[in-house]
Amino acid sequence: MKQLTFKQFWELTEIYTAPLNLFIILLGYAIAKFQFNSLRLPGPEFFLFVLIIVMFHITVNVFNHYMDYRNASDENYKQQTNIIGRDHLDLRFVRNFYLFSLTVSFLLGLLLVLRTNWVIGILGVIGFYIGLFYSYGRRPLNSLPIAEALTGTASGFFIPVVSYYLAVYQTHTITFAMIGKVFLISLPLVLMMFNNLLANNTCDLEEDIENHRKTLVYYLGKPLAVKVLSSVYVFSFIWLFVLVIAGMAPWTVLFLIFLFPKNWQSLKKYRALQDKRTTFPIVLKAMSVIMVLYPILYFIGSFFA
Repeated sequence: MKQLTFKQFWELTEIYTAPLNLFIILLGYAIAKFQFNSLRLPGPEFFLFVLIIVMFHITVNVFNHYMDYRNASDENYKQQTNIIGRDHLDLRFVRNFYLFSLTVSFLLGLLLVLRTNWVIGILGVIGFYIGLFYSYGRRPLNSLPIAEALTGTASGFFIPVVSYYLAVYQTHTITFAMIGKVFLISLPLVLMMFNNLLANNTCDLEEDIENHRKTLVYYLGKPLAVKVLSSVYVFSFIWLFVLVIAGMAPWTVLFLIFLFPKNWQSLKKYRALQDKRTTFPIVLKAMSVIMVLYPILYFIGSFFA
């Protein structure tokens, strides 16, 4: 295999976003600890799952860059925006790179299934499908209006629910009601991920149209998409109160409320101008800080349950 420079590896794999998955995984374990205070420490299966998520995160990002390059109709995007064309990366090398990381992810996933049970296998297949078909096929998911919601659910809910399952399956019988509660508790993460993707696609609307991708923003239009993002952000904070009142989350998560004024003020720049370089990072920061602190505060609160 040819060597990538560190900068190319950094951008192609988007490895800098991988640590966010660790906090999402933490939420699943924190929910289990909050519900079952006598929960034991995570076992080897839990840490194997962490490794799978990191490897598959790399796989999906490399694969998305590869498919976006191959499917692009806009030559400017291919040669100036996409890292493969901009840095003249060998397409065969990039393909082999993602095939290698996919194989490693699959083998690690198979090992996890062998060490646990078929439920993990089913959840894994669904996760792999969403990750790979996000940018693959005649109608990839990233070209459809369900892309934001589906990807937000896959990252914000599927990862915590597997983490939760691994934490409790050996000592407790898991019911659909329990899984439903995990979804409701994970909703703030789902909504933050949804907003990140919505903001990204709002900034990329013209580019997406050139490349025949009709995301939710294509149908909503930019003004309404921005209003949806703002409404979702406000709702996510209201939902924190609902979770605490319903006894599904510890009171410590309410400390997130103190972030709202500053973040809301910073999002004004994005509401005024949707630009990938200048205002999209503002959205990314505002949503990501919630995705990091929510699991941490939930985990801390689980010790007071």
